[in-house]
Amino acid sequence: MPLTYTLVRDCLNNVEDNAGRWQIEGGKVFEKTQHVANYSSVKRVSCGTQEQNTAMLWITLFFLKGKPPENMTLHGAHDFNSGGEIGSVSAASPSFASRIGKQFSRVVNTLTIS
Repeated sequence: MPLTYTLVRDCLNNVEDNAGRWQIEGGKVFEKTQHVANYSSVKRVSCGTQEQNTAMLWITLFFLKGKPPENMTLHGAHDFNSGGEIGSVSAASPSFASRIGKQFSRVVNTLTIS
């Protein structure tokens, strides 16, 4: 059964340095109407991705319940033309370990993990 979350951005920063262009984003994660986690997203445009208008992407979801908090990290690509994001779950704490290797997609503010 897929997990579906709504990401609500609280902050967005664009940074350019010798390593490339970075976009750092963060905010809240909702499951239906319940705030279940916070997220941090980093996109990096670097040599080899500029021509395709794409960026490497890392997203970590930090779930609110549990001590220490549970988390899930996603790796993939962001397409600046469409705004879409795709990839897979690369790491997770025990509650979400079964999702490692599962595909994700983000369209606007909807994140779906298969």
